[in-house]
Amino acid sequence: MVQGWVTTLVLAFGMLVAVIGVIAYLRMFRKDRLSSTSDQTDVPPPNIIIAAKSMDSGHNKEAKPEQAAPRD
Repeated sequence: MVQGWVTTLVLAFGMLVAVIGVIAYLRMFRKDRLSSTSDQTDVPPPNIIIAAKSMDSGHNKEAKPEQAAPRD
């Protein structure tokens, strides 16, 4: 039969491993959560440039200068 001190030692070791595992998991979870929130706030939204053609009442309008330069 196993001595009482061996049982106590094994239970203490198991509890120590469990506590270390929970601490490691919580640190990893907190680090992941902090990095995901900082990524969203630090990075500005991308600038989107829309194509030169625009639609107005179903007709295509191309970008034209207001006044064309006269040809020589």
